[in-house]
Amino acid sequence: ADAAETGRVTGLIEALIAGEVDAIAFTSQAQVRRLLAVARAGDRHDMLGVALERTVVAAIGPVVAEELRAHGISPAVVPEGRYFMKPLVSALTRHLRGTA
Repeated sequence: ADAAETGRVTGLIEALIAGEVDAIAFTSQAQVRRLLAVARAGDRHDMLGVALERTVVAAIGPVVAEELRAHGISPAVVPEGRYFMKPLVSALTRHLRGTA
């Protein structure tokens, strides 16, 4: 999300902190960086980190998974072999159903 969407990103951060989000999927390194930058700017970085520890975090592939790990976030779901939306959604669905 660009700067015009900061309010929406802030809303997502607040929902994560409040425990209102069960899972979050990242499809790019830029999404990870933007979420963390907005959290830092709003003095919510530490609380966001705690929130992401209790949230199922999914990454579309190994590049995004490594970006998350570089920031201390452990993705629970990373599809194998195919790195686009359908495999990501399928892997996340299996994980949430407990059939992963």
